[in-house]
Amino acid sequence: MKRIVKAGIASALVIGIVIVLYFFLAIYSHGGGLYLHAEKVRNTPENYVEVTMTELEKYPYVKQAVMNPTKEIRVPFNDKSTMEFLKILWDANRTEYIKFGQDYYRIKAICAD
Repeated sequence: MKRIVKAGIASALVIGIVIVLYFFLAIYSHGGGLYLHAEKVRNTPENYVEVTMTELEKYPYVKQAVMNPTKEIRVPFNDKSTMEFLKILWDANRTEYIKFGQDYYRIKAICAD
């Protein structure tokens, strides 16, 4: 009888440890953070900010998103340039759209937990 109780306690302890480890793994996963996505749009938006290649060079993650419009670009936690660009778009111009060359893009910032 004592063996059954000890085995039950041991298996409950192992299950508890696995649950705790899984919980911390989920919290500290590498998938969280800020992502950028540039979506090419067909129609000319009502309000947009026109940017040149020289200006995009100042914002490397925005540039990556525009150059790869189907890909979500992960922005490092310590990157200030992307937040600066997003403030220019929204705070100063109340838009999510840019014109780059002859094309228009909707810039989406996605926060993942």
